[in-house]
Amino acid sequence: MARGQNRRGGSPFGASTPRTAEAGPEIAGVHDDQADGPYTPRPVDDVLVDALGTDRPLLVVTGDRLAGTSRAVHRALRRMLGDRLLLPVVDPHTVDLAAALQQAGLTAVRSGPVVVLADDAPPALLDQLTPGVLGALDDAVRLVVTTRRTYLDAFLAPATRTLLDDALVTVPAAGDGRPFGERVRPLVKAHAILDPIGSSWLVPLGLLRTAVDWDRLGVPLPLTPALLTEVAPIHLTALGAPAMSPGELRRAVRELVTSDHGGVRLLRKVPAAGGGTRLASDRVFSHLADTDPAGWAVPEELARDLWFRLDAADRARVARVALARGDDQVALWLATQVSPDDLEPAALHRLGVTLAERSAAHAPEPGRWDRGAVNWLSAALDRADDPDLVRRTQQMIVLLEERMNVPAHETPEPPEVPAARRPVDDDPPTPPAPRLIYLRPRETSRAS
Repeated sequence: MARGQNRRGGSPFGASTPRTAEAGPEIAGVHDDQADGPYTPRPVDDVLVDALGTDRPLLVVTGDRLAGTSRAVHRALRRMLGDRLLLPVVDPHTVDLAAALQQAGLTAVRSGPVVVLADDAPPALLDQLTPGVLGALDDAVRLVVTTRRTYLDAFLAPATRTLLDDALVTVPAAGDGRPFGERVRPLVKAHAILDPIGSSWLVPLGLLRTAVDWDRLGVPLPLTPALLTEVAPIHLTALGAPAMSPGELRRAVRELVTSDHGGVRLLRKVPAAGGGTRLASDRVFSHLADTDPAGWAVPEELARDLWFRLDAADRARVARVALARGDDQVALWLATQVSPDDLEPAALHRLGVTLAERSAAHAPEPGRWDRGAVNWLSAALDRADDPDLVRRTQQMIVLLEERMNVPAHETPEPPEVPAARRPVDDDPPTPPAPRLIYLRPRETSRAS
């Protein structure tokens, strides 16, 4: 790989590298229709200004969707680091961060101090934030990262999470507990788009849902119009939309990108790696999809489709995001045939419990995937160092081993399997303690 490139080739930074004081909000990842509107100050602004005014080389800023994180960071950067060149990372999913920071250092030698900005950084970038990589940072090269709370919760390695926590600023919700963006974005219009009356809107809604779920899972593939046309039938079928030819779908995508609906742009083109563009939905929709009565669950059919499109490393990262969101069944599909070494022990435990639940509920063969569940749990046990996780994993293995050792005719109904648990939950009932059988993790069966 050439120095400074991202993993898919080309420069990791955008073609435009203005002084930070001259940078528009779109360079910082603010793509909504109110990007150029008046800014409403908040208490977190002072926290960001103070953080950027110190010598700390790394700043990580997080918040929920629609919290206004990107816009707050843009404002603080202009105020405190306005004389630096701004180097925005074009595609945080594919960037080679070490190479990008090395290129930023060369730019700093030629042109003066720079600030590298990675907006909406997914696990693929966060995983690269190690002491070795961050050793390239100094007063001449500052790194500012914005990321979603779900990305931070996506089972990052403990050492990485500790490093991020030391550099973290959280953009809070408003005083009423709602994201700040709900006060300034056109929620009434967005509600009407997600919950339309009549069948004429089903095709645009299906296309929008596809783009929103792409965003909710943090899928690393750029969502081009051609790719959206291929994947959208999953959501269109679920909505009962009329069947359409590929040509008709392509025309529908073009119309959705070029028009606005009551002042709201559903899809827009944003820069992608290599000088291309990708489609992105307005962030208001990914927020409402998770919180509004008109929202919906990410379909398992999308996970099945992504299984064939992503390599194992990317599937593991998307599975981690799905687990952080609570989409455990989606994560199970994506993690099938992923090496346990690519996942943290807590994620392996969640996958094992999820497969055990699905196995117990399978008809007509309850317990069909118990062995696969034990494999995930055994992989978690091999690497877990948290006593509570070790205990819960051992107990779950015992329950599954007992279930597998009971002839089917003696158990007319499968025993109840505990739901996925977290350390804060109450302790489960203590089962009998026969000899544990430790199995090496093997390839799990596809849960179909």
